[in-house]
Amino acid sequence: MKSIAIVAAASVLFAPGVSLAQKGEARPDFNLDPNYGTVDLSVGFEPDPYTKAIRAGGSIPASRAKSGCEGNVSAAPDFQVTYEAGALDLTFKAVASEDTTLLVNTPGGDWYCDDDSGGDLDPEVTIDGPQSGRYDIWVGTYGDSMVDSTLSVTERVGMDGDDSGSGPDISLEPNYGTANLRGGFTPDPWIKSILAGGSSPASAAKSGCEGSVSAAPDIQIFFEPGDADLTFRVRAEEDTTLLINTPNGRFYCDDDSGGDLDPKVTITNPQSGRYDIWVGTYNDSMVQSTLEVSEMD
Repeated sequence: MKSIAIVAAASVLFAPGVSLAQKGEARPDFNLDPNYGTVDLSVGFEPDPYTKAIRAGGSIPASRAKSGCEGNVSAAPDFQVTYEAGALDLTFKAVASEDTTLLVNTPGGDWYCDDDSGGDLDPEVTIDGPQSGRYDIWVGTYGDSMVDSTLSVTERVGMDGDDSGSGPDISLEPNYGTANLRGGFTPDPWIKSILAGGSSPASAAKSGCEGSVSAAPDIQIFFEPGDADLTFRVRAEEDTTLLINTPNGRFYCDDDSGGDLDPKVTITNPQSGRYDIWVGTYNDSMVQSTLEVSEMD
């Protein structure tokens, strides 16, 4: 009888798909095929956000991937995104009628998780300076419940349009960070990739300014001047606008002075301090653009 019991136990232990880890310590596994497929995205992808319907939940604690992570997920990723990175940050968000959580594994093997940062019990994870490669995403729930959800992938900050109807606000954190420049900086021009547009009218900052921008500045530049003027210019394949707040609180704006529908603003005798810059578009569209800052134009 003892030998029979040993054989039976061994047959269970070595049966296909069965392991001690699966019996008691199963964890999220990015080697498994994703539940809802894959997508390839490159910087500037359209439409933005990219969305995918996900049936959230599972029976494996997300904390087994990273201590402190909340909710239960499936063993396999719910979705995989293969991403070709540029200069933009990458944000994942899940929206559902019930409380959900989010777990993300990056190409470098780092784990990110969140519960309610997206508001209304929705989780959101932003990857600053994302790498190119594969992102594995799990959407979790509490208990063993399964919840219909929508996963969004975006390069836009504030993708829900919470800034709708508000004006540009210099007190908000800039969408694409800050930079420090001083007279004679090199290389000249200094350039930054920006996904232009938003839902705030530029005219709310200064009457007569054109286009729609985000509520937050796209970028802030702290500048220590030399003897040259300072020129801001945007290059894009579509019509864009430019809005700038200078250290003394004066707003400048332009539509097409740079030629080819490109906006350009030149500050003569620029002051030392912070310049808040917005790049706008028409009709709430989002446009990939390049901001140039130069002392030579």
